[in-house]
Amino acid sequence: MKTRASRFRLPAVLFKPSRLILALATMSVAVAAAEREVDLQTAEGLREAYSGPVESWPAAQVDPGADFAEFGPLPPRRKLEGQAALRAALGRRLFVERHLSGSGQIACVSCHDRELGFGDGLRQATGHDLQKGQRNAQSLFTAAFMHELFWDGRSPSLEDQAHHPIVNPLEMAADPATVVAWINKQPDYREAFREAYGIDTIAMDDITRALADFERSLRPPRSKWDRVFTRGTEVLTDQELRGLHLFRTKARCANCHSGPLLSDERYHSIGMAFYARKYEDVGRWDVTGKAEDVGRFRTPSLRGVRRTKPYMHNGLIPSLRGVVNLYAGGGGKDRTEQSETTSAPPPQRDPLLRPLDLNAEERAALVAFLETL
Repeated sequence: MKTRASRFRLPAVLFKPSRLILALATMSVAVAAAEREVDLQTAEGLREAYSGPVESWPAAQVDPGADFAEFGPLPPRRKLEGQAALRAALGRRLFVERHLSGSGQIACVSCHDRELGFGDGLRQATGHDLQKGQRNAQSLFTAAFMHELFWDGRSPSLEDQAHHPIVNPLEMAADPATVVAWINKQPDYREAFREAYGIDTIAMDDITRALADFERSLRPPRSKWDRVFTRGTEVLTDQELRGLHLFRTKARCANCHSGPLLSDERYHSIGMAFYARKYEDVGRWDVTGKAEDVGRFRTPSLRGVRRTKPYMHNGLIPSLRGVVNLYAGGGGKDRTEQSETTSAPPPQRDPLLRPLDLNAEERAALVAFLETL
């Protein structure tokens, strides 16, 4: 098992004297529990095993090749002041600016609505002239922490990512020169860019920089899962705690979903490329051209996941129950004969994927846990 070091630190609040005393007390309880056999099949046993800090929890059971990092909190939201606040506010304004589209009717918010988990609630996004895209609009809750953006990882930064939908003919379908000419004629935007970035003439890179600065200010809504790292697992119901344990062990979810982001930020083929069928999407192969990347998609963060349905890169699974059932069955099944619509070879199933023996109660517990995130 490969263990990935977390890039995040625990919030400073955990190290206040009162928190430290509580942490030491819970650690002693966890050590005492570890010295005697604990029945993890009972609610009482799980309560004992998970009564201490994360480091004392039962070890995650992941398969060889998994890139696991221990669970933890996201960095606390930083209060924006001065120019940082001006830049985020300007980016927020551009996020809803319809003049960034060719039709003058679409904005970033059209596919990334806060009330819809910064997605759009649709299977595949709808853009210019009501054209349907190929993929589900991803939530922006954790975009600021990702190393690569989009389902196929084609963007290395938020600034680069912000540029793509503006010029994509299926999305906002804008001509960059037209956008730049328009915004430089707006006195209020020129003044806002002058105050935020100290520039007098606005370029396309300045627009995407402001959008990226807004996205960096975003965080998932505070959840029950966040309270686990300040108050402990006592905030979870017995069913949710059972789901957490299954997530880390028998259900093998932690193979790909771990660390503060609950994502390994890697790419996996789970039999959902619909190779040689309707909805065919060869995923990361379009970026790298490597045979091993056919049908691979980036592991999404599960933070705020209950707010971001439908699920998967194509939005074809409408509920968390459906997602759990997919993985319990060992994933989808892609065809193995060469497709007539792409030169990409047939996808290779990820070795981390296998059928799971999960009964109805266990699947319900997993869904209950996912809804705490």
